[in-house]
Amino acid sequence: MWPEAHQAAGLLGFVRAPGVRLVPVLSHPEATLELEVLWQLALRLQQLGHATLVLDATAAEAPAAPGLLHWLHAGAGPRPDPTGQPMVAAAAQGLAALQVPPGADALERLEPLLRAFSAVLLYAPPAAVAALLGAHDASALVLNVPGDAAVLRSYALLKQMAAFPGVHASLATVTAGEGQVQGAQRSLQALREGCARWLGASPRAVLVNGADAQALGALALRLLEQACTLAPQAPRRVHASQAGHAGIRRYHGLSV
Repeated sequence: MWPEAHQAAGLLGFVRAPGVRLVPVLSHPEATLELEVLWQLALRLQQLGHATLVLDATAAEAPAAPGLLHWLHAGAGPRPDPTGQPMVAAAAQGLAALQVPPGADALERLEPLLRAFSAVLLYAPPAAVAALLGAHDASALVLNVPGDAAVLRSYALLKQMAAFPGVHASLATVTAGEGQVQGAQRSLQALREGCARWLGASPRAVLVNGADAQALGALALRLLEQACTLAPQAPRRVHASQAGHAGIRRYHGLSV
């Protein structure tokens, strides 16, 4: 169960803190509604005052649609969308290029390209997230939506992530409304029990009503609290105590 905290205090703390916050979100090739939830989280972060970029490592860069690989070659990244919308860019090739040469600190190469943003959601497979963040004690998010197929997708991601040291996984089940809450609670509980039995540990989990903008905003801010910070000096893990115990005391979602 994720700890409770106060939304306004969390927002003020995040505004003052320096650096780009990188939130890894695990991708699955058969994801459907998870992509809609990802976009809604990006939109809420943007509305809460955080210039937001979604790096989609499931999509390859193209000349007509420049992405992370092009920014690496140019030595400069993009600026936020002047219309105030979150930006989305392909990152599959660029994420692979960050690992060359082996042993290089990929986050140090990434930070100058992204410093115009305060929040970056990295949507990537478990292996890519582990390669980038395995040495930084990061936390990656598994988005779970209602339905048996989605539960199986979530379990597959948690199982893959458990094989990689240095990156923890948390779980957020997001429903489309109050009518799905009870069923989602049952499937989430079964998923956590399965993880405890077969993977040796149950992930931190939260259940959120996706039709509630405040609940989504609370979840988005909580993700920033866990995020890896890309600072000009050195990347570091952000803990709640370092942000002045920032967070949301009055959480509008349903914790499991």
